[in-house]
Formats: sequence, C-alpha cells, structure tokens
Amino acid sequence: MTARPVPARPIPERVVVVGCAGSGKTTLARELAVRLDARHIERDALGDDEAPGFAALVAAAVEAAGGRWVFDGAPYNAEALVYPHADALVALDYPRRVVWRRVVARSLRLWLTRRGDGAHTSASPPWRWWSPTHPVRWAAQTHAARHAEIGALLARPEVARIQRFRFTSPRQAGTWLTSLHR
Repeated sequence: MTARPVPARPIPERVVVVGCAGSGKTTLARELAVRLDARHIERDALGDDEAPGFAALVAAAVEAAGGRWVFDGAPYNAEALVYPHADALVALDYPRRVVWRRVVARSLRLWLTRRGDGAHTSASPPWRWWSPTHPVRWAAQTHAARHAEIGALLARPEVARIQRFRFTSPRQAGTWLTSLHR
C-alpha cells in the first residue's frame, strides 16, 4: 500500500505578520520577504496609526509593493486596505517569557550599539526601559491583550479565506519558514 501525498499549501505572496511587541515580527518578516522575493513593508516605519493620512501611507506602500509583499505588523486603522489583498496571516503568539527575553535583548543591543534597526530606534539605557512608550514596558503591558487579539483576529470573517498560521514558539515559525521554497 502506498501513502498518499500530503497536499501542499500554496506558497503565499502577500503576507501579514502580527504579534506582540518584541515577538520577532520584523525579523521574521524580513526573512520571509527575502524567501518570497517580496517587498517588506514595516508598519512601524509608516508612522503613528492614529495620525491623519496613515491609511493613505499604507495604501501607497501596498500598491508600490506590487503582487508580493510582507506586511510587518497589524495594520490598525488600515485593515480594509491590507487584509482583502493578503493571502496569508502569520501570528507570532509566543509565551510572555519568550517575548520578554527577545524585547530585552533587542533593547540591550540597541543601547550598547547606539544604532537603530529600521523602526526600532530606542537606544535608551536600561533605567529608562519602563517609560510608557519604551518597547520593554509596552510588551509587558500589552502581551495578554495581544494574545486575545490574535485569537479574535484569526476567527474574523474577513481573514477566513486566507491561510492562517498561529505559531506559539519560534521553532514552529522557523520550521514553517524553511519549508517555503519559491
């Protein structure tokens, strides 16, 4: 008796990567964009999602990217411009300890090197990491809410037609990433 081949999912071309601050969205999105030969759109680099004109910036970035893009971050206040065009949603839903380790390591690296990394520019010293807008504090305060938000997002009708991936460990995300071949 021969085994039936497992049907492969199509390789996505337009991906949205969401997760808590510090979960590794940008790192995964950059690697995924290279693997898919796609444009990386960093949501944080587009500015404040509450600012007037934010949706227009998102629309322009998606249009400029063409048929292949990886949108890095939840497209708050511009969801109707992103999700209808996406064919995959990747949720990095890691435990608090994983996120905490990552956001502290990134903050320490930025502080020691005094160099920003894309939209990640806070090179503040550790004694300022608990300020209201610093990523360390933000990750600590929003982790539980992001976990619930991811669950709700994956159940929304507007994303039901696209491939959805919910990774609860970096190993799962890495395995999926290496399985993609273009």
